[in-house]
Amino acid sequence: MTTFPLENVKKLRKELAMHPVYAAVRDMNDLTIFMQHHIYSVWDFMSLVKYLQNQIAPARTPWLPSGDAQVQRFINDIVLEEETDEGIQLADGTPTYTSHFNLYAQAMEEVKVGSSQLIREFISKVASDSFKEAKETTPIPSAAKEFMETTFGFIYSDKPHVVAAAFALGREHIIPEMFRALLEKMNITKEEAAVFHYYLDRHIQLDGDFHGPMSMRMLELLCENNPTKIAEAEEAALLAIKARIKFWDGVLAAIQNGTLSFK
Repeated sequence: MTTFPLENVKKLRKELAMHPVYAAVRDMNDLTIFMQHHIYSVWDFMSLVKYLQNQIAPARTPWLPSGDAQVQRFINDIVLEEETDEGIQLADGTPTYTSHFNLYAQAMEEVKVGSSQLIREFISKVASDSFKEAKETTPIPSAAKEFMETTFGFIYSDKPHVVAAAFALGREHIIPEMFRALLEKMNITKEEAAVFHYYLDRHIQLDGDFHGPMSMRMLELLCENNPTKIAEAEEAALLAIKARIKFWDGVLAAIQNGTLSFK
């Protein structure tokens, strides 16, 4: 049983689970706007994961034995699934492997959302310059930009317990709830967007049973039972969920207006 303070987190999770954005996705135009925003949070998730992997199971030579093997296995499994998960099988049953980011981009292509090009341009700029430069010089939907700034704020703190809190309680624990709500409330069928449905179902399957408890073990390990670290981690968890609520507010407004908003 976790000793981490969760009362305030649970209150925000309830608010997030009831967000009206899930039911607002009524047709393909709505889905297009939703996906044009959401793919940025699919991308920035990996930076949280990679930061934690570098802290918990770093790649270095010479290799040195260290750390909690179960937590190391967990973060390495997350990376394995995020970077090389099972994709949609080919017509002859041949398995495929893909990153969750590329799977989402494939889902966008399936429903003819052309602006995955926007995030490709953004990522190209990140690769050639930096995240800070890319977010100021490439077109990004306003709500997505603000959400990523919060995510990278955790990373730039360079505090593993803070990043772990944003990851565990701001991603792993809330993603299954969000995606279940989206599947239940949106008006987009599997026949209309098969890859998108697969993406949502896959995350519910992966995150629901195992990832949540193990992410809490990782968080408690990094907090080291230190009251200051626990307080900072709780603050980060609350900020991460509030950022997601605000992100959904922005996506909902864009859907209602029928257009993307850039700043």
